[in-house]
Amino acid sequence: MRVICPECFASYQVDAVVKNAVLVCHKCNTEFDSFGNKVVAGDATTQFFQTQEDHAPTFGIKDLAQSGMNKHKQRVGLWMGLLLMTIMATGLTVNWDIWSHHGVFRGYQLQVQTNAPILDSDWQVEFNSVHSQWLKREDGSLVLIIEGEVSNLLSIPLPPPEIKVTFITQTGQNNEVIQPITEPASMDVLKASPFISPAVDKTAVFPLGSRGFILVLEDVPLSTQNILLHALAVQRKGKAKL
Repeated sequence: MRVICPECFASYQVDAVVKNAVLVCHKCNTEFDSFGNKVVAGDATTQFFQTQEDHAPTFGIKDLAQSGMNKHKQRVGLWMGLLLMTIMATGLTVNWDIWSHHGVFRGYQLQVQTNAPILDSDWQVEFNSVHSQWLKREDGSLVLIIEGEVSNLLSIPLPPPEIKVTFITQTGQNNEVIQPITEPASMDVLKASPFISPAVDKTAVFPLGSRGFILVLEDVPLSTQNILLHALAVQRKGKAKL
């Protein structure tokens, strides 16, 4: 029901008829009853309300404000929730490419879709760990040894990647060599001629873990100016999880 202050004519919406109650206008502090009659100290109405004070509720400023604002607050809360969901959906759509390559998202995707491909971007060569040296073999030949680590960027175990070595030459004809990560080799094995490569490392790399590698490069182009290393993902066999 709608109640109007008899003094300043402020209007209030009350959910139910409030009988035997003194209403207080929050604008002019005028006291009036639920029928819009002003309550004056000392009159019969005041005395009646005084006798009913212990049995009848008193509607004050807070009650009048909340009674009319409850539904409004519910609507505002609903619209704010819809607006927040819209902003989140828009942000996810705009940045989908970034989210789709995030380690946690990619890990969840590969767990759910066990036949989903592993991407090269799921790996990262830790360039601060890379160092190289020339090694003289027993027969007098020289080979280039490159050591380093590669990191699994996902939250699930992955099979060790292969390492692509790109030789950037002065002539502009860059050469590429792809080598798997093998089991650790001793210095005697590295110096032996002919070189017999150890077995390929097939032990899964832990989630967000790293794996060391040693590359033995026998035919390095003489005109090489720089060497680049990239990790190439090795796909899982079948649908079996690691």
